Amino acid sequence: MLLASGGAAGVGGYSVGWLTLSLINAGLAQGKGRSGLNWWLLSLVLGPLATLLVVIRPPAETPAVQALMDLAIADAEAEAEAEARGEGGAADR
Repeated sequence: MLLASGGAAGVGGYSVGWLTLSLINAGLAQGKGRSGLNWWLLSLVLGPLATLLVVIRPPAETPAVQALMDLAIADAEAEAEAEARGEGGAADR
């Protein structure tokens, strides 16, 4: 009779759902370059609110990604300067 009313089974179901959501949040956070462990712990406390925070926060820029972006920008600027001086671009090499 207790199970039919949703008493004990309801609490267990919410716990399983909450734990599952926290693991999903950890995976989402890792995909965005953030600490999965920290977001898992935060998700255990905040639950669905943590999901919203993970989704709306932009991806973390790691130093390696920033270095690659800087190299790409510098290369593009150097090529544009070379074309402006009439030296041609990468296609002329």
